[in-house]
Amino acid sequence: MDFKTHISFEPSEKAAIEELIEGMDRTNLVSVICYFTQEYSAKKLSKLFSRLLPDVSILGCSSSKGIITERGVHFGSVVGVIAIYDSHSDAYGSGLINFSEDELSGDMVRKAINIALHKAGREGEVPSFAIVHSTPGFEESLIRHIDNVFQTPIPIMGASAADNAIKGQWSIFNEDASTNRGFAIQLLFPSKPLASGFSAGYSPTLLKGTVTKAAGRELLEIDGSPAQDVYRQWIHNHVNEKLPKRLKFEFVTQYPLGRIAGSLYDQPYYKLSHPVDVNPNGGIHLFTDIQVGDKVTLMSGDKRELISRPARVIKEAKRQSINNFQVSGAICIICAGAMKYLGDDIHEVYRIIKQEMKDTPFICPFTFGEQGRFINGENGHGNLMISSVTFYSSK
Repeated sequence: MDFKTHISFEPSEKAAIEELIEGMDRTNLVSVICYFTQEYSAKKLSKLFSRLLPDVSILGCSSSKGIITERGVHFGSVVGVIAIYDSHSDAYGSGLINFSEDELSGDMVRKAINIALHKAGREGEVPSFAIVHSTPGFEESLIRHIDNVFQTPIPIMGASAADNAIKGQWSIFNEDASTNRGFAIQLLFPSKPLASGFSAGYSPTLLKGTVTKAAGRELLEIDGSPAQDVYRQWIHNHVNEKLPKRLKFEFVTQYPLGRIAGSLYDQPYYKLSHPVDVNPNGGIHLFTDIQVGDKVTLMSGDKRELISRPARVIKEAKRQSINNFQVSGAICIICAGAMKYLGDDIHEVYRIIKQEMKDTPFICPFTFGEQGRFINGENGHGNLMISSVTFYSSK
């Protein structure tokens, strides 16, 4: 397997895609994973890729404010891709579902998977890996339905589409269509091994409680008290600082809520929920589902830990490599909230990833939710997480 990244700052979709494709070698090109900022139309990107690369599996997802590749941090209006080259023993296929007011159903997910399997020529088989991109709002149910279709939690790497200011200007696409409400999945049957990672870069505090009232993604009460009051008090107790009346995105990014996802050597690891805003009724809107009975812990994000975490997740994935293989490419999903919290320190994130990856191609978008496979084998969705896949090739 081989990988190449390409970026374009051309303002029009046509000029950007033409520039990207002009730099690509078409021989053995099997898949293109694209990340782009909100200034570009997913519909136009889809049509252009489909016309210019008719036999290639395409998957696209919007990213907040920019992307990272091995050549640097690229902010502004930008389209970036990682091109995947593989041999005749490989297979790649994608499917996309767009829906409006209906709830996500198992039939929708099965349909998208069947389309992807048909394109890959692998009907009835279980893929080695899946890349999943959705618009925000239904990630947990999407993962459950994917697991149900395959009757096993296949390894996934996922990301929720993002925009620059949480105004719904996010979108996804594949070679067939685009949507600002739906999901797309690419199923991979690669010719060489791969390894995935999924981790949080935050530490638990001693402040914790039990959810006693919730509805969907609205956390209403913790231990019988308004969730908003408890959350504010927890932060005040932890740092002796009161929250403003309206939550600031960058501030609460430092203090997500954590739920234990499993344990390793008796040490718990967490999936995170990012508070979005407070409600007049005392509740808190989250970027994840929450349920009555969930145990929640106030988490704290140290900047140095957040800066080093992406490279550590990639390094851990590299440790899984077999002696006969070397790293040939990687995709690393970084939360947009963490990116905004880090500010200029995101360039230090790049430097550390680059130090780990050397000149190996990689791409990192900034998203509003991350999905991946925990070390216990379960797939999950969280916020402020790092999700990655590292690919190998023969030495």
